[in-house]
Amino acid sequence: MTSVNSLFFNKAQDNKSSAADTIPQPFASTTTGTAEIGGKTISYTATTGRMEVQGPDRKPMALFGYTAYNAGVAGSRKSGSGVSVNKGDASRPIVFAFNGGPGSSSVWLHMGALGPKRVLVNDPKPTPNAPYTVENNKRSILDVADLVMIDPVGTGVSVPAGEKEFKDFWGVDEDIESVSAFIKQYLVNHGRMNSPKYLLGESYGTFRNAGIMDHMQSGGIAFNGVIMVSAVFDLLSLVFPNGSDLSYIVHLPSYASTAWYHEKLDDRPDSLAPFVEEVRRFTEEVYVPALYKGSRLSANEKEDVAAQLARYTGLSADFWMRANLRVK
Repeated sequence: MTSVNSLFFNKAQDNKSSAADTIPQPFASTTTGTAEIGGKTISYTATTGRMEVQGPDRKPMALFGYTAYNAGVAGSRKSGSGVSVNKGDASRPIVFAFNGGPGSSSVWLHMGALGPKRVLVNDPKPTPNAPYTVENNKRSILDVADLVMIDPVGTGVSVPAGEKEFKDFWGVDEDIESVSAFIKQYLVNHGRMNSPKYLLGESYGTFRNAGIMDHMQSGGIAFNGVIMVSAVFDLLSLVFPNGSDLSYIVHLPSYASTAWYHEKLDDRPDSLAPFVEEVRRFTEEVYVPALYKGSRLSANEKEDVAAQLARYTGLSADFWMRANLRVK
């Protein structure tokens, strides 16, 4: 007859084993494929997984999710953690890329712009709901550089490891240090220290770019270049805070470009580039001084500025007047 104590003990052991089985582990999975880029067929090796990253104390600090693309079908070798990794061609440039947020995985740049495959969207119109179609990305950068898409801890499948917790990674400096640690370890594991190295960040990722460049150069690892996508270096330019006109100023050329694209202008120029330059000159020479005059701006001056803003954006002069020349 089985005792209650033995049943409880066996159940506790089962629970302990189940809990251990759920602890995230490093892994890597590799496939091969082809893509048509720039009129050429590019063969590539794709590796996705979760790489163990160690802290300065050589103890595991995080498991970083990533997807790496290497042109050609390269060999592989075991990393320090025993996971099979793709070596890639050390002579090729390598680009480490991430989105922003903070709090965003790299899926948007990965499947929207950089990878050899992309999700078909009805840009710039709304994209219907699933199912989605994956197609060849003829504008991928894989023809000129290998690519590593990075998910910072707390995004994608990236999680803390060892004694670390999520809160240990969620700060400006902590984010910079952990992503830098991943990049350094990836370069070492894959024999890519001597490759031309580039960073590509989007939105908050441009903050991260600047910090990583400085942090890694201080540690003896220099990059060959940095790519800023939708750069944000001052959050005041995004959030339209009360008492600050910066957001209105920096957004005006984008408003005008959008109106030009959607053909919302009564007197639409044939070419976008010279039109945007004209709007930028207006912003610098007329719009900024008008906003900074505040209540000292005369009624006639305000009406003149509103009329010009209407011409550039397709919004009525009356709308600009009622918005006090500030639209968001």
